[in-house]
Amino acid sequence: MEKQVFQTDDKSRWIKFKWSLRVLAVFAAVLVAALVIMLLIDKTPAVPYKQNYKNIVSADKPYFQETKISKEYKGFRSFIQDKDYHQNYSKVKEELRLKREQLERENLKPVNERVNQRWNNFPAGIRSAFYVAWDPQSLISLKSNIHNLNLIIPEWFFIDPKGDSVSFNIDTVGYNYMRKSGVMIMPMLSNNFDREFRSEGIGRILHDKTKREKLINTVLNECIRRRFIGINIDLEDLNENSDTYLIQFVREIAAAFHAKGLLVTQDIMTDNTDYNVKELAKYNDYLILMAYDEYSGGSDPGPISSQRWIESEVEQLAKDVPAEKIILGLGAYGYDWDKTNPDNTRNLTYQQALSLAIASKSNIIFDNDTYNLKFSYKDLSNNKEHQVFFTDAATMFNVMRFAAESEIAGTALWRLGSEDFRIWNFYNKDIGGISPKCFNFKMLETVSANRGGSLKPDYIGDGEVLDVLYTPRDGKINIEIDTVDMLISEEKYLQIPSTFEVQKYGQENDKELVLTFDDGPDATFTPQIIDILSRHHVPAAFFVVGLQAEKNLPILKRLSREGFEIGNHTFTHDNIAKISPQRALLELKLTRLLIEAVTGRSTILFRAPYNADSEPTTAEEIIPVAMARRENYLDIGENIDPEDWQPGISADTIFARVVKAVNEKRGNIILMHDAGGETRKETVKAAKMIIEHFQKEGYKFISLADYLQKKKSDLMPPVQKGKGYYIIQFNLLLASIVYWLGNFLASLFIVFIVLGLARLVSMIVLMIRERRREKNVDYDAVKHRKDYPLVSIIVPAYNEEVNAVSSLNNLLKQTYPNFNIVFVDDGSRDETFKRVSEAFAGNGKMKIYTKPNGGKASALNFGIEHTDAEYVVCIDADTKLYSNVLELLVSHFLAPGADPKLAAVAGNVKVGNQVNMLTKWQSIEYITSQNFDRMAYANINAITVVPGAIGAFKRSAMEVAGKFATDTLAEDCDLTMRFLRAGYVVGNENKAIAVTEAPETTKQFIKQRSRWTFGVMQSFWKHRDTLFRKQYGGLGLWAIPNMLLFQFIIPFFSPLADLFMIFGLFSGNAGRILLYYLIFMLVDASVSIAAFIFEKENLTKLFWIIPQRFVYRWIMYWVLFKSFKKAIKGELQTWGVLKRTGNVAEVAE
Repeated sequence: MEKQVFQTDDKSRWIKFKWSLRVLAVFAAVLVAALVIMLLIDKTPAVPYKQNYKNIVSADKPYFQETKISKEYKGFRSFIQDKDYHQNYSKVKEELRLKREQLERENLKPVNERVNQRWNNFPAGIRSAFYVAWDPQSLISLKSNIHNLNLIIPEWFFIDPKGDSVSFNIDTVGYNYMRKSGVMIMPMLSNNFDREFRSEGIGRILHDKTKREKLINTVLNECIRRRFIGINIDLEDLNENSDTYLIQFVREIAAAFHAKGLLVTQDIMTDNTDYNVKELAKYNDYLILMAYDEYSGGSDPGPISSQRWIESEVEQLAKDVPAEKIILGLGAYGYDWDKTNPDNTRNLTYQQALSLAIASKSNIIFDNDTYNLKFSYKDLSNNKEHQVFFTDAATMFNVMRFAAESEIAGTALWRLGSEDFRIWNFYNKDIGGISPKCFNFKMLETVSANRGGSLKPDYIGDGEVLDVLYTPRDGKINIEIDTVDMLISEEKYLQIPSTFEVQKYGQENDKELVLTFDDGPDATFTPQIIDILSRHHVPAAFFVVGLQAEKNLPILKRLSREGFEIGNHTFTHDNIAKISPQRALLELKLTRLLIEAVTGRSTILFRAPYNADSEPTTAEEIIPVAMARRENYLDIGENIDPEDWQPGISADTIFARVVKAVNEKRGNIILMHDAGGETRKETVKAAKMIIEHFQKEGYKFISLADYLQKKKSDLMPPVQKGKGYYIIQFNLLLASIVYWLGNFLASLFIVFIVLGLARLVSMIVLMIRERRREKNVDYDAVKHRKDYPLVSIIVPAYNEEVNAVSSLNNLLKQTYPNFNIVFVDDGSRDETFKRVSEAFAGNGKMKIYTKPNGGKASALNFGIEHTDAEYVVCIDADTKLYSNVLELLVSHFLAPGADPKLAAVAGNVKVGNQVNMLTKWQSIEYITSQNFDRMAYANINAITVVPGAIGAFKRSAMEVAGKFATDTLAEDCDLTMRFLRAGYVVGNENKAIAVTEAPETTKQFIKQRSRWTFGVMQSFWKHRDTLFRKQYGGLGLWAIPNMLLFQFIIPFFSPLADLFMIFGLFSGNAGRILLYYLIFMLVDASVSIAAFIFEKENLTKLFWIIPQRFVYRWIMYWVLFKSFKKAIKGELQTWGVLKRTGNVAEVAE
């Protein structure tokens, strides 16, 4: 007999494999030991999820040795955990919960009840303010002063002139803060779209009843949904010929809102005929008189709102509107006029006006006639004279004194963020009947330098690295009081608040650029950026966030190892300007400790989150710079920010913005982000584009050290590397191995799941197509024939004394008219031949032979040689057939239009002895992974096995492709593949049912499956050259790749899924790992479910799949690995002997 596939007498292949396996076993033992230790001591292994590197630095696990660094780090880190996540103060949490519930109850009350209750707490009446989402200072002022207000009017509802509809622009932060405070909210509905009042959209709405109703209903529903107390209408520059339509709109919206118990207010301008105030007052609950812009852009310079002018406007309005319906609008801002061109006028906040006065060294004058402030200056860049008018707390005090005595409803401040913060000393007070003794005017004589302010720092030098030399100084003001009218009659700014003085560093060279990246490191994007930088030999600085670095310590170490500069970007990416100084210092200290522990270097480089501009102008931007200076950091600013963090931004946009900024010579330092969202994919692409473009243009990328003309050791000084440092490095190495292994396996299983789903869908589609094609088979063709070709049933047997006679008796019951049976005893050592000879002596349909043992293939070939039949059906000696099987199989060859290239037809094998759990598992396997696969594969001519238990063959095709070969144990698989290689077609007949005996003991099962698995492996290897070869059709493009992937590769790794599930049950990730495993198992079982549905089998049998996964599958894994071993060693695998029980039940006729 010829040598089998894999068989060899040379031992060198096995020796090399053993030594390779031993080396791998050493590494595996280390990993297993680590996992066992984690499981026994820590009980929280992170596999297959990302490694928790925090434990390595803080050494807060028993198997990590504690060091001085780890003690310090753990102390600071625990504080942040408690503050951010675990907050161990249940009393405070309970108080917050009760407060939230109380606010919710308050919000559920009717509006009038809420208004009365809330507004009665303010003896001065309505104290409201306008809020805008487009100015960050507005949010800062809101948070600081919301307790002084009983009504907020946010600019949130806008009329879109393009769609004649309303758009909502509600900023989440401001909205949530208002809701938590309990203050009443009345959003503004405005035709101010994109910062410009548009008349066309609102004009069409006013003139169209349908559009009016739609707008009103949309606004009303949003107000009800968010529990706003009403709506504020701000319609300006309407360009209407009549006030009829505006009044009609107000009447209709008021009716709708009042019907729901909500309020309606309207903003009206002074001296504007658009507003018929007498009529509008009938429908509005309040009218807000915008008593400002007495002089504005386009007019001559003048006061924003002089006292006498305000008094006159209020008195005029009160003639037509009841005083209790009037709310006085206060203008808290200023204008800067270009005297030569009044149209060139810009708005100023109070703080901006002070900054301008300081920069121009101007004297601020309080006009005791208008109670507004003013100063003049010359713009040295163009020598133009400017005039500035603005209001401050003194202006507001005098106006509010008048408002209190006029007994109007209240006041509305325009706007939060632009006001003099001193106003909040009295805004919520009733100052109607005050006296010098009962009001502390001293509190108005100090102006805080940075209280929510926007003080522009003074800069010395050039560059984008910042160092604060001097901090701000408060301003001093002298106030004089008119004790008769109780007004502020004079105000002198003795000392204007001073600002920060900032030294700027950096060597500015038009052809040098510095790349910097914030917010990392990220496990996905930072390595990609590092690779790009390394390939192009470009230095860069990475400003790391502690929490991100803690998750990705190997990447942080790689940054240091490859020579990149590392800076401090705080630990949690919090806004330094908005947290306490103690918390800010903790943020810096913790990140620095982390960098030192991992890299062995400290850092003096710092960049503040959210405020990286190299010329900060607001207190929010400058405070982090000053704080960093106190901790001996250099603040690294930037002038080139492409804002790559924006959602949806493309690499081309990022690239274009950087190129534009560089060409405009804005600066040298480029800011991008290597973490923080999906947009980082575009950042990675853009980084490569930026580097290649500027290198081509002759630019040089330099480090921050070169930019500052320093050594790297000056910016990142080494720390002493003691025992503690090396312990952390060892822990990091061990954790990194576990981390990458876990991620590799997790990724592998995800791939397997995706492939499994793809295979499931493909198989179902192919199955449906094949079922449709089966309907075209003419099964009656055989019955109507006058001549019936001879069909020989070949039955090889080896030690089958238990089953042979019973099986042959079953075969004699076939209804096909012209058949015989060729029984071949392959040298059995029991009484097989004797019993068959005695039982069928003289039977004309039986041919009984015996021969020396040569294996199943040899016996089959012997039988074929002893028959003249054109069609042969090969079965096993333990198999029984339904009586119509021959008719069904032969119909495929004889039916009209039958494919002349049809070489074989596979039948449907089922288990006939389901007597225990093992045989039930085999029954499921036969239905699913064998019969189901064949049905689907038949549709693309990719059947790889015509089963030995039942299959029909055309003899002439066997003469061409060759008969059963003896060089594999899976002779049926090998022959089927040879048919396909030769261009023949292999069909399937699902109704041709054969019932076989499955092994009933584990020992017999392993013996059978070892032979099968090894034989299939031999066949695969023998025909491996067909893999992905188009000329072999379904065999090369589907069957062989499917065999490689789903019969060898995935089963090889599948045991790890079970192991991870077991680890997961005892880990901190038990729930998630169990879910992960269940998904894997569901995909694995999905084909079985589909197969049972298609074959109309009892689905309750599938419950046996659950124990099958944990027992049966592991037996199959053992068989697979055993077969791998035999193949590598080159051992001979024999046919073997299976002990038969004869438990196959008689089949239905």
